[in-house]
Amino acid sequence: MTTAGAGGMLAALGRQLGFRRRDGREPGAFNHISLGSNCQMAHALKTLDLRTWSAPFDWLFTLPEMVSDCLADDFVALTDRDQLESIPEAERLGPGITRGRHRLYRARYGLECLFNHHDPAVSDTDYAFLTEGVRRLRQALSTEGTRNRLWLMSHLHIVPATMESLCDRLAGRPSRNHLTVLQLLPGNGALRLVETVEPRPDLRRLTVECASAPVGLRLADPAEDAALLAIIAHEASRLPVGLA
Repeated sequence: MTTAGAGGMLAALGRQLGFRRRDGREPGAFNHISLGSNCQMAHALKTLDLRTWSAPFDWLFTLPEMVSDCLADDFVALTDRDQLESIPEAERLGPGITRGRHRLYRARYGLECLFNHHDPAVSDTDYAFLTEGVRRLRQALSTEGTRNRLWLMSHLHIVPATMESLCDRLAGRPSRNHLTVLQLLPGNGALRLVETVEPRPDLRRLTVECASAPVGLRLADPAEDAALLAIIAHEASRLPVGLA
């Protein structure tokens, strides 16, 4: 089965489970939100009809530590246009990609590229797209009573203390928040869920072994990508106690 076919079936499953698209592209009473670390997590949530509006981490190359920084300063540094910089054409990996970086996060975390397909340093349209995503995420996090299911996925090692820091940041918001972290371990056997840990009520960590590595929006192997989507769909079908 192709990835597109599998994605369609899983989207249908999502609708059967009650994950229906809302009209409009604004936060609602219950939201599924990607915190990165790249566009793969956001794409998975959209494929499953869970993500209905754009937030800033849907399309950035980030690290969990950077996301924690953004929550700590309410995205002030992220949207500071003086910190945004175009990557010279000669340094880009190809036409239309690896277009922009962020001076602070490059110096602090070694992130050579933050903006893959956009360049908010020079494009007013791209900058508006960034700030609108921030506005929506701020709204979801700052509205009392709003329930947010936040997701983060990475094939790089995620430090446990950073997960705790993210949850602490989210717990300080008026909204009710839960974070699900997917730690991918490429280079192993066939894709399988090897561990599920809940170190605190607002955090659930899944460790997933897989043979293929992420390539753009998905895993390189279509069958593995479909299996990963099925794991995410199953997780989304269970409601954390704190969001009930």
